[in-house]
Amino acid sequence: SVYQTMEILFKVVQIANYAFFSGDLEVAYQVSRDSLCLFTRLDNKKAIAVASNNLGNIMLTIYRTMKASGKEKICGLSKSDVIGKGTYYYAKSIKLGEDDYDQFYNKQGWSEECLVFMQYLANRYFNRAMFFLTTSGDSDNQNEAETLGFRDLQIASDMDVEVVDQCLEMGFKINQVERHELMTSRVRGLLSLVEIGYSPDELSIEDQINDIYQNLNKAMTNPSHELFKDISVAGRMQKLDTELIKYFSQVKNDTINAAKAAIRMLIEDEYIFPDAEQEAIKMLLTYMNTAEVGNRPKDNNGCIVQGLEGVIETLELECAQRAQDSSYSTLRTSTSSSISRTSSVYKSLGVKESPLSTR
Repeated sequence: SVYQTMEILFKVVQIANYAFFSGDLEVAYQVSRDSLCLFTRLDNKKAIAVASNNLGNIMLTIYRTMKASGKEKICGLSKSDVIGKGTYYYAKSIKLGEDDYDQFYNKQGWSEECLVFMQYLANRYFNRAMFFLTTSGDSDNQNEAETLGFRDLQIASDMDVEVVDQCLEMGFKINQVERHELMTSRVRGLLSLVEIGYSPDELSIEDQINDIYQNLNKAMTNPSHELFKDISVAGRMQKLDTELIKYFSQVKNDTINAAKAAIRMLIEDEYIFPDAEQEAIKMLLTYMNTAEVGNRPKDNNGCIVQGLEGVIETLELECAQRAQDSSYSTLRTSTSSSISRTSSVYKSLGVKESPLSTR
């Protein structure tokens, strides 16, 4: 039955996601591949599309892991295998998604269900764009892979806009939390492309960051806004600051403003997300190692640098623990060691207020 199939899909996705986020790519790949075989036998196209998209994402992560580790094979797959399989999985997922979208649109027009399917489809196009652009250097035809990747990015962007426009026109409620987190994830993905050499101008990152900030700033005028139901204003700003650190350092090559954004959350926020703290401390270490002598605090004995390195090592160990323990707290108080070791950097930067001016 449909209920039983969806129940199986939910459980399979849970298992695969747990393995995926724990870094166990082999289990994630095997479970997802087996689930695709099951849903194919059941001829459940929606489940096939979801499983195929997830397998495409796993192929992208396997490729990135191979590049970072230098391994020739993971899960018995070479880079060529990964690119071929990823291309197939995404194509399957998108084709089935387009068919579902067409069916809903032909029957219902711009219904809420139709727009939900459009957003799913936009996400799949974005995922494939990330895959094509990330793996292009090892593809058989780099120019073609990049052309397809940028095309998919544009399709995803157009669909993102269309979903909002149609919701407003038809009077449908937009889930502001989902929308905000979606756009933030888009920026995070684009920044990863800048990191491997793509031009930020081609990706229009600055415009997207400005849109996120303006929407967040507007929401802050209403303390009861749905964006702040589960995550406070400070938490939302902290998540944006995490992306701003990457933006300033990677796109603008501006370590001073990147360090200011890092310092703000460490000094001002009582609670801090672990990934945000890790990104902030790494940025401060980069700042200490690259800033001109007159622009950074004196560190004749290397105590500040050693302290920052020690914090990073601790955070990386905690990150590994979180991957193994799903019940591990997602928030923590700013550690006294983080604050004490960064206070001198804070003073040298002259940060006296929340760095909204850096945005």
